[in-house]
Amino acid sequence: MKSLVLFLTLSATVMEAHAGTLPADLGHHSSTAEDRAAISAVLDRYTQCVTAGDEPGFRALLLDDDIPFSAVSPARSGKEVTTTSLRRYADFRDAVFRSGRHFRQSFSHVRIEQDGPLAQASLDFVTVHGNDGSVGWKVLQLVKTTEGWKIASELFTVRSLP
Repeated sequence: MKSLVLFLTLSATVMEAHAGTLPADLGHHSSTAEDRAAISAVLDRYTQCVTAGDEPGFRALLLDDDIPFSAVSPARSGKEVTTTSLRRYADFRDAVFRSGRHFRQSFSHVRIEQDGPLAQASLDFVTVHGNDGSVGWKVLQLVKTTEGWKIASELFTVRSLP
């Protein structure tokens, strides 16, 4: 217990000492026009692949098949949300590319933030299938690899079109 109190005391002291000495460029992320264009191209390719039913093309956008990729629903309780329950790319893949159904998807209100090899895109989406459809908000994290920008996670909300 004494070591915990000592740790908390030292942590508070260090935080106070550094509070006034934050770097002047804090909040200014490293971003290039070339990277932003490449990230936008990944997002454009995403909707093209979903609309065309191009599973291999879509798969090429992902870091791997085991990334967090899931709807986040208010109906789930906190206990049901785990890293395992968020790795649902196979469900998305089967519904979009292997079900025989055809979807049209579009993105709007796209916001991209980047700091070097890490980026985040948040956007609104509309997905239409026949007379039905859904809308929602996506947050994607992307990492820059030797092969270019790859989607490392995707979490989204979804609700039916009115």
